[in-house]
Amino acid sequence: MRRVFWTLILIFAVSVSSLCSAAALKYGDRGEAVKEIQTYLIAQNLLHVTANGVYGSATVNAIKDFQSALGLEVDGVCGNETYRILRAAAFDEIDINTFRLGDYVPNYELELDNEQTNKIENVTEFKNSGETIGSVLSAFSTVKEVAQYAGVGDVIKLGMQGDGVVELQNRLIEHGFYDGEVSGVCDSSTIDALKDFQKSRGLTADGICGKRTYSAFDGESYEEFYEDSSSNIPGCSRIVRVEATAYSSMQPGLSAYTATGTLCRYGVIATDPNFIPLGTRVYIPGYGYAVAEDTGGAIVGNKIDVAFDTVGECYEFGRQWIDLYILED
Repeated sequence: MRRVFWTLILIFAVSVSSLCSAAALKYGDRGEAVKEIQTYLIAQNLLHVTANGVYGSATVNAIKDFQSALGLEVDGVCGNETYRILRAAAFDEIDINTFRLGDYVPNYELELDNEQTNKIENVTEFKNSGETIGSVLSAFSTVKEVAQYAGVGDVIKLGMQGDGVVELQNRLIEHGFYDGEVSGVCDSSTIDALKDFQKSRGLTADGICGKRTYSAFDGESYEEFYEDSSSNIPGCSRIVRVEATAYSSMQPGLSAYTATGTLCRYGVIATDPNFIPLGTRVYIPGYGYAVAEDTGGAIVGNKIDVAFDTVGECYEFGRQWIDLYILED
């Protein structure tokens, strides 16, 4: 019933006019409209950072992934078509697994009367229009809250809330890692406790409660779950043992672009092309899927560099030996 209740609220919120439909959003843009699409990307498990309103490399990468999966032009720009489909997917109005271009997608435009239309020519003026924008932003807060709802067993990240977070907090209490309020809100104290638990079980302390963390809560060892999950990676052609380090474009002196001209972002690795050719798709346990798009002076032989969006994540990753799953083309 709780899930149904949230779904009804979500459907109600869909009728609210959108800030995004007025203009395309691209790398470098900032504001509430960017925060809105980031929320939708998080709901689709495509964006792995908080919705901060900054259209950075992580957002570009997530938009590209979404566009690629849906057969759209892959440019990393959230134009009207990308936005409409992304919004509909976030509100469960389309099934992205079966969606095909040309299928019906609801079109949410700003519904303004003639007088307002004459006064408001673009989204910038609309944002300065006082009470009107206030009501839209209020409704957007509701949409954001619903889009970040977590049920029991869902992947849980910072900022999410719901029954799944209540369950997570209770399990952290049971294991002696959390002594805060069972609020159902995944705040920084919950994330800190989750990271401590993950470290204690030999997991990557990324602060994201996914399948491996749930497995650890249920008493399975990391090795048992690792062996079970690795055998089910689709398209794996071979496994190589590599020494992995981490880097970020936010580090001083590093470029925002890779050796192949793409944005340096989460989901990219630097390799020795003689060992792992550029363009090779891989799977990294605890990190996810990635593509070899970069190189480095110290990256020789079986060494790789794994890209993150923040320097803090690089320090957490450190230097480690990992099994790298090479995927078929």
